[in-house]
Amino acid sequence: MAVIGIDLGTTNSLGAYWKDGRVQLIPMEGESFLLPSVVGYVEGEGFLAGAAAKERLIPHAGDTAASFKRFMGTAKEYHLGGRAYTPMELSAMILERIKRNAEFYLQEEIEEAVITVPAYFNDKQRSDTRKAAQIAGLKAERLINEPSAAALAYRREYGEEDRTLLVFDFGGGTLDLSYVECFDNVIEIIAVAGDNHLGGDDIDEAVSEYFCRENGLKPEELTRQEQAGLRKRSEEAKCALEKQEEAAMELTVGDRVCRAVLNEERLFEICMPLFGKIKQLFLRILEDADSRVSGIDDLIMVGGSSKLGVVKRFLRELLGKEPIVLGETDKVVAYGAGVYAGIR
Repeated sequence: MAVIGIDLGTTNSLGAYWKDGRVQLIPMEGESFLLPSVVGYVEGEGFLAGAAAKERLIPHAGDTAASFKRFMGTAKEYHLGGRAYTPMELSAMILERIKRNAEFYLQEEIEEAVITVPAYFNDKQRSDTRKAAQIAGLKAERLINEPSAAALAYRREYGEEDRTLLVFDFGGGTLDLSYVECFDNVIEIIAVAGDNHLGGDDIDEAVSEYFCRENGLKPEELTRQEQAGLRKRSEEAKCALEKQEEAAMELTVGDRVCRAVLNEERLFEICMPLFGKIKQLFLRILEDADSRVSGIDDLIMVGGSSKLGVVKRFLRELLGKEPIVLGETDKVVAYGAGVYAGIR
């Protein structure tokens, strides 16, 4: 029976396993390794988890839940199909889907998983993560801090010499900064700082507000479906700038067609309030670690939102260091989890 590693993310989740001396990711959605951390309910069919559920966020927003990891360990409830569900129960559905995909792909039973969690997770949040795994039919005796997993992936790529790392984990819903020291066979987290309500979703929200300003709209006056449509177009425009110089946005509001154009300079300007919050977190973690920028050997980029050009530009200007991107940023933690699964 195999042991797998799971990156249970706010926006996307991944599964990994160790084979032939290296980590391999488990396919989740067709050829994609990313499983959207979204759960939806369909009358007469039951629950969906993943891309099919994400597609229902706009037309069936009332029966679809996303970004629930932000509230892990709390009493917050999501109402789907006429019943209330906790973040723990929704996370269990994501974990169960990963387990099923892994068993189908590996053709063997999966009983145990190494699951990553943010370094700042408290005992209640960690306990609820273990309970979610138990509901999904998985033992999760080992929870691994996400920056430790990222540092392990870094060491496999760059060697095991002593290094001081700053792990910048910027996902869809959360930002985690970790000051990590690597020496001998030890990975030690010296200090952490973060905001579990600051992520790529907030950039999407800022772009949505920009679109409304450009068109003289008030966000609160949009219908629920119009708001969901605007958020989707904002995310698409943000991501499009990674491949092109500008992105056109268009949305029908009532009987009116509204338009706006987004480019990198405008996005950088839009994100400045968020960047201000990030700067304060950097100052805090350096103070907590009793360190300076010069004491950091490498800045490691983790999380899907950290690949944005405007984010890398801001960090370059803030720290005067070129960020290190370990392949695809949204898969780094999963690779580390896969290494730990191999050790397990």
